[in-house]
This record gives sequence, structure tokens and C-alpha cells, in this order.
Amino acid sequence: MEIVIVIWLLLLLLGVLALAGLALPRDVRRPREISAWLAENAEQKRAEADRRSAEAVECVRYAEEIAVAAHGAETTAERRRTECQQAQARVEECWAAYRTADAALQRARRAAAYPVRESIDHADREHALRRAAQAAYRRGDLSDEQLLDALTHRNGWDPHLHPAEQELLLARAAAAHRLALYRAALTAEDAAWRASDIATAAVRSLRREAAAATARAEAARAALPRDEPVPGGYRQLRFRLGSHVRRLSAAGAGDGRILTSGPSR
Repeated sequence: MEIVIVIWLLLLLLGVLALAGLALPRDVRRPREISAWLAENAEQKRAEADRRSAEAVECVRYAEEIAVAAHGAETTAERRRTECQQAQARVEECWAAYRTADAALQRARRAAAYPVRESIDHADREHALRRAAQAAYRRGDLSDEQLLDALTHRNGWDPHLHPAEQELLLARAAAAHRLALYRAALTAEDAAWRASDIATAAVRSLRREAAAATARAEAARAALPRDEPVPGGYRQLRFRLGSHVRRLSAAGAGDGRILTSGPSR
């Protein structure tokens, strides 16, 4: 019985040796050649492992950069959206101020149509115009240029006019100034929404790129050796890749808010 077992073991050993010989290249037969071939094969495996490690590190580095860029784009988009809301509030404020100035203009027109005869000397009328212009400027009804014209009596600002006509002149200037501010606010709001649209498009593009980069980093992490002993500290690299992939995935799924665009007036 023992002889039979020995014979079977010898046969198995011969079979393994035969298979090993078939696996060797044709010109590798001697022990020294076999040793050199095994060493070369091991070196190729190490080089391949190092290449995959370098690719994995590059994938993680790129994914980290895209994640940072996406986070920055989201912050910029939020800031642009806040600026849009502020611009919209400014438009509404300017429109309300223009409506108030226009109503004052209508009242001044009705008052100027039936002026009351008053004996007021020119010096008093000039002082009255100065005080009224300065008060309107403090309310924001006149621009710097309009105030300067009123104080220097230029561009139709005549201090000798009747008080009702002076009030009409001030009301016209205030309505024109408020209308100009409203139009400027509309222009600023449109520019703010365009900037918000660009920022929102950048967020969406970077989110897609971040998702693709995360997938590539995960694939690179999964391709690294797991349990077998390998050179280069791959286990630490696998842990680092895994933590970065989880963080990038959480960052991509954490902000599900939809940034709308376009003025809502």
C-alpha cells in the first residue's frame, strides 16, 4: 500500500514538473535560465503593480481637484444667486421710488396749472430753490449732476421762477432720476441673472465631471491588490483611495438643491 502511494506521489510530481516545463519559454530549460526567467517575471509584475498604483494615485488626485473645483463652483453659484435676489429687491425698490416720484410729478403739474399769485422777491425764491434741491438730493430724488445744476442755475434751473413752477421742475427732475435708477437696476439684474446662469452651468458640468472622476478613482482603487503581500504599501493606498472615494461620493450627493435662473419680475 505504501508503495502505491509513493508511486502516485511520484507521478503527481512528474506531472507538475511537466506542466511547469510546458509553461516555460522554449529557450528556458537550464536552472540558471529558469531562475533568471522567474526573476524577470517577478520584476514585470512589480512594474505593472507600480504602474497601476501610479494610475490610482493620479485618479485620486484628479478627483480631489475636481471635487474642490465643484465645491468652489457651488459656493460661487450660491453667491451669484444671492446677488440676483439683491438685484431683484433693488429693482422693486427703484420701481416703488419711481412710482412715488411720478405721483409727485402729477400733483406738481396740477398745482402749476393754477398757480397762486404771490409776491416773493427773487432772493427768497433762490433760497427756496436751494433748500428744495438739497432736500430732494438727501432723499435720493436728484443725482449729483442735477443738484449741481440746480445750485448753479444751469440747464433750465431758473431761481426766478414761480414756486409752483420750481416745484414742477424739481418733480420732473426727480421722476427722470428715479426712472434712470430703475432702468439701471433692471440692467444690473439682467447681468446678475446671466452670471448666475453661467455659475449654475459650471456647477452642473463640474458635478458630472466629479462623478466621472469618482468612478475612475473607485475603479482604480478596486483594481489594486487586496490580500496578497505586495510592495509599495498598496494596503495604505487602498485605504486612502477608499476614504477619498467615499468623501467624493458624499460631496456629490450631499447638495441636491436646484439652482433656478431668470428674473421673476
